[in-house]
Amino acid sequence: MNTRELEYILAIAKEKSISKAAEKLYVTQPALSLFLTRLESQLGTPLFIRGASGLIPTFAGERYIQMSQKVLKDYRDFEQELCDISSLHMGRLKVGTSAHIGSYVLPQVIPLFNRTYPNIEVSISEGNSQVLEHMISGNELDVALMHLPLKHIEANYVEIARERYVMAFSKDHPLNRKLYPREGETYPYIDPRAAAGQKFVLSFPYQRVRQISDRILEKAGITPDIILTTSSVQTALRFAGVGLGVTFLPESYIQLFRCTHEPVFCYMDDDFEAYWTFVVVYPGDVTLSGPARAFIELTKEAYC
Repeated sequence: MNTRELEYILAIAKEKSISKAAEKLYVTQPALSLFLTRLESQLGTPLFIRGASGLIPTFAGERYIQMSQKVLKDYRDFEQELCDISSLHMGRLKVGTSAHIGSYVLPQVIPLFNRTYPNIEVSISEGNSQVLEHMISGNELDVALMHLPLKHIEANYVEIARERYVMAFSKDHPLNRKLYPREGETYPYIDPRAAAGQKFVLSFPYQRVRQISDRILEKAGITPDIILTTSSVQTALRFAGVGLGVTFLPESYIQLFRCTHEPVFCYMDDDFEAYWTFVVVYPGDVTLSGPARAFIELTKEAYC
């Protein structure tokens, strides 16, 4: 048994298919099929059976998968420990991020990281919050750039920054009459309760940007009349700009998207928890490597 063979079994379990696992592992399907046949023969019991949705682990297969995950985790922890002890600083840092977070965070952090650890390869995976949580729980990532709250896992995290949310709507929207200024602020303020009875353009419920929007609406006592749901914050913003409805977004996203019909942006009081917290998440059962700790510190410095 070696680590490569353990990775083969985990890939088969994840993909539920010999052919798909072979593609992910960059081996041929016959070679992977032969490996599984020989392993099951050596063990004297099948590890997988074929079901309607693909290959399903037997009880022995489930135990083998659990053992493989534990052994690989222990092996990776040992490799990281050796790396730190020897100060070779060689290896790979696996970073997860949403496309939006990565677009404004990583350009600030990666150049500094590369100068400090020139021999560390940075591998970046993009996905929504649900995907990133799954990858963290499976130890597929060293760190992930995310926003609280974590919905499906218990993991460690370091808080980086808290960012305000804004409400957005068209320049001829009736809510413009509800705006009020505050000295020294970029945008005016609004009481979100004034949006009761208005139509909303929101993201899908599994997206963190929607979950923060739902929290604001709940604090305001509003059950939203959702006229359109979209996975794109940019699309929601553009629809808000042409008067289709009201939407919410983090303040930093305003700089990412430009609209032909520029919406009105406004802040909301802290009582409505109109913010989200940016964190770097890492698996709860691992010891952070030196490069991972450095990545977190550089990310914190970028927001100072």
